[in-house]
Amino acid sequence: MKRKEKQPLLKQSHLPLILLGAVMALFGLASALVWSISSSQAMRGLITAGQLRTRIAAFESTGGLITGIAFFVLFLWCIVLSRHGARAAFIVGIFASFAPILTARAEPLLFDTLHLQLPAGSVVAGALATLVFALPMTIFFIILASSPRVPRNCRWVSLAAILIVLGTAFFPILVTVFAFLIKPGDPAVGRMMEVGSQVIKLRYILPGICLLLLAFFSQRFQARRVTGEASQTSTTQGVTQ
Repeated sequence: MKRKEKQPLLKQSHLPLILLGAVMALFGLASALVWSISSSQAMRGLITAGQLRTRIAAFESTGGLITGIAFFVLFLWCIVLSRHGARAAFIVGIFASFAPILTARAEPLLFDTLHLQLPAGSVVAGALATLVFALPMTIFFIILASSPRVPRNCRWVSLAAILIVLGTAFFPILVTVFAFLIKPGDPAVGRMMEVGSQVIKLRYILPGICLLLLAFFSQRFQARRVTGEASQTSTTQGVTQ
C-alpha cells in the first residue's frame, strides 16, 4: 500500500488559520473581561443587575455577530487553501461560526420564536450555544487527529484540543445539571459552579490557542519540507554536473 505523504494544513499561506485562532482567542478573552468587569461593578453596587444583563446582552449581540461573520470568512478561506482531510475538517468547523451569533439569540429563538416551554430557560439556551460551537470543533479536531496526511505535531495538538473543547464545553453543563436537578443546595456543587463559571470563560480562548499551535507546527513542517526539497535538488544537480 502506498504511504500517504504528509502535507501542511494549508497551501501557500497559513495566514487565515493564524487569524482564525487569534480572532477566536481574542473573542473569548474579550467575553471573559466584559463579564468579569461587569460582575465586579455589579457586586460593588456600581450598576444594577438589569444593567449588568443589558451590557452582557449588548456585547454578545454585537460582538457575537461580528465574530461569527469573521469565523465564517476565515474558515471559508481555510477551506479554499486546504486539501484532503484538512479541507474536510475546515468544512465541518465552519458550522462553529454560528455559535457566537447564537449566544445572544438562543433564548429568544427557543422561547419566543419556537414557543418552547422548558425550565431554566437561560441555562438551556446557553447550553445550546455551547453545543453549537463544541460539536463542530470537536469533529474538526477529530478529523485532523485521525488524518494520515496531517503532520504528526499537528495531530498531537488536535488530540489534546479534543479533550480541551469537550472539557470546557461539557463541564459547566454537567455542573449546572447537578446544581438544578440532582443536588440543589449542596455546598460542594456550589464550589463546582464557581469552577464551572471560570472554565466556561476558556471555551473560545483555549481552542483559539490550539489553532495557533496548529498553524505554527504546520508552517514549520512546510519550511522543513521546502528546505529538504531545495537541498535534494542542489545535490541532484551537483551529481549531474
